[in-house]
Amino acid sequence: MDDPTLRRLLADLAHQDGVVTHRQLIEGGAEPHDVRRWVRARLLSPVHRGVHVDHTGPLTARQREWVAVLACGAGAAVCLLGAPGPLVHVAIDASRRVVAPPGVRLHRVTGLAAQVRSTSPPRLAPEHDALLAIDLAATEDEVVRILTDAVRARATTPARLRAAIDSRSRLRHRRLVLEVLDDVERGTQSVLEHRYLRDVERAHQLPAATWQQRRRVGGRTEYADAAYESQQVLVELDGRTAHTGWDAENRDARRDLDQAAAGRVTVRLRHRQVLAEPCATAVRLGRLLRSRGWTGAPRPCGPRCDVISETWSHQAATGLRDEAG
Repeated sequence: MDDPTLRRLLADLAHQDGVVTHRQLIEGGAEPHDVRRWVRARLLSPVHRGVHVDHTGPLTARQREWVAVLACGAGAAVCLLGAPGPLVHVAIDASRRVVAPPGVRLHRVTGLAAQVRSTSPPRLAPEHDALLAIDLAATEDEVVRILTDAVRARATTPARLRAAIDSRSRLRHRRLVLEVLDDVERGTQSVLEHRYLRDVERAHQLPAATWQQRRRVGGRTEYADAAYESQQVLVELDGRTAHTGWDAENRDARRDLDQAAAGRVTVRLRHRQVLAEPCATAVRLGRLLRSRGWTGAPRPCGPRCDVISETWSHQAATGLRDEAG
C-alpha cells in the first residue's frame, strides 16, 4: 500500500477488514479518478458493484461477510451463520428493495434494526437468528435442533428467545417452539432428548425423569440425561454423533460400571429406540421401572400402541384394556 490517501481511508475503516465501498471512499475525500487509479494499480479489487477489497487474493470468510453486507446497503446484517453451503445469508429490512448480489441470499425481516448486534460485521442477534432459521425449517425435528443447539452453545437463553418471540406478531411453529423451550428449561439438550420426553415418557405416562442431573460417581462428576431417582434407573440418549470412538466408548463403559456399583441401572437408547420404536421402548422401560419399585404402569398412546398387549398386573392390564376400548 504505497498511496498515503488510500492508506488513511482504509485505516479509518479498519474494522471492515480491508473491504470498502466506493461511497465511503468518496465521502472520505477521494475523487472518482482516485478510485479508478487505485483499481488500475491493483491497490483495490472490485468485488461487487461499488464494493472493493484491498488485495487481489481470495477473500477471507469475514471479508466475504463484509462484502455481502456492504453490497446490500444500510442496515444489512449477516444472518443464519450455521447455514450450509457457500452463500452468505444477509438480513435486510422488509421495507427495502434490494437485488441480491452474486453469492448472497437475502432475507427480509420486519423491524430489523432492533434485532441487529453491532459486531464486525453487523449480525442478527442469536435469538432472532434462531427464529429466522425456524421460520425456514422444514420439519419439527429441525425446529427442536435449532433451539436446543442455540441454548446448549450458550449463544442465547430461553428467556431471550421468549422475549424475541413476544416481539413477533407471526412465527411459524410458535406453539412447538414454546413447548420445546419449556423442555429445554427442564433440561433437554437435543432432538433425541426432546423426542424421548415427548414420545416415550409423556406419551406413555412413565414417571417424570430428572434431566441433566449432576452427581459424583467414582470420584468424577457425571451428568445423567434422564434419571428415575426412586427406581435408580438412568437413561442415556446417545445421538448419531455422540459417544463415538474408542475412547468415548470406554468412558461410557467405565461410567456404566461405576453406576452399577452404586446400585443404579444405566439404559442407553439410540435413535431407533426413540424415533422408530417409542411404544416398544416404553414397554421395556415400564418393565424395568416396575422391577425396581414403580407401582404404576405405562399407558397406551393410541389404539395400536405396543403397551396394550402387555400384561403389567391384573389391575393394570384391566385398566389398559378398558382405555383401549
